[in-house]
Amino acid sequence: MFGYLRLFLAFLVLLSHVGVKFYTLNPGVIAVVIFYILAGYVVSHIYIDIFSHKKNRLFTFYKDRFLRIFPLYIYVIVITVIFLLLTSYADPKFTFLNMLNNLTIIPLNYYMYIDSTVLSEPNWWLIPPAWSLGTELQAYLLLPFALMFKRFKIALALISLIVYILANFSVIHPDYYGYRFVVGVFFIFLLGSAIQSYKKEDKQFIFFISLALIILIPLSIYTGNFSKTYTVETFIGLLIGIPVVLFLSKTNKKLPFNSLFGSFSYALFLTHFLAIWIMKYLHLYSENVYLNILPVTIISILISAIGVLFIEKSVYNHK
Repeated sequence: MFGYLRLFLAFLVLLSHVGVKFYTLNPGVIAVVIFYILAGYVVSHIYIDIFSHKKNRLFTFYKDRFLRIFPLYIYVIVITVIFLLLTSYADPKFTFLNMLNNLTIIPLNYYMYIDSTVLSEPNWWLIPPAWSLGTELQAYLLLPFALMFKRFKIALALISLIVYILANFSVIHPDYYGYRFVVGVFFIFLLGSAIQSYKKEDKQFIFFISLALIILIPLSIYTGNFSKTYTVETFIGLLIGIPVVLFLSKTNKKLPFNSLFGSFSYALFLTHFLAIWIMKYLHLYSENVYLNILPVTIISILISAIGVLFIEKSVYNHK
């Protein structure tokens, strides 16, 4: 059932970039936080249960994550570059360093310090939502070691939670450290890992984080330090994501097309900005944001279909 959830979350990200808000809240931020929980759950399952019998488990794990992320990502990069070369949309500037940053993904997570922009106006890199992939890649590098070394895991969880709390009280930059940088959100990935393992210590960790959130939310409101930069959305993402992922992890019911929907969720996440740019270039993008939802979704699915049905399928058949 996780494939259905992932597709729904990807659609929420699409809605946010089209311009849809839910009572002034950004649905994409809520979706990304739940994605972080899911990522922690999935990669822990892969590392512990699937690759436990492998001699080179760490290498096999990193290879699996590379093949899961990069082929489809590179496909969307290529399609985007072709579109920009043919149309000159937003006056693109292709430099070696900026293209390298886009291809390696992780520098995009530090766009506030590293210039990776390709489009001139608006200033964007090739796949704007890819900054969160940079966060995920960093989390994937850390997670195996957190799973292998208990003290390291506890230290990372505490540091990350403290950074997140300081960000949400605006002691440090709330957007960067409370949502984007891995140092402030790694505990969210560990929540997913705890749900996957669900041993006694994991249940205690989930309870501790949930209790901390229950205390933090009214305290933040009472003290007037409730940050306006996605704090509410990240809280909501955690409060919804923890029980939802926990519930689905205990549900054995298998639904048709679950795997396909999971693959399309990643493709939809990658392609919807290109769909928006195509609509704008053709002067079909409406000022009424709700009129853009269907055409952007259709274009995204059409672009995604080639990547999912041919490229991703081919990669997984040859693993």
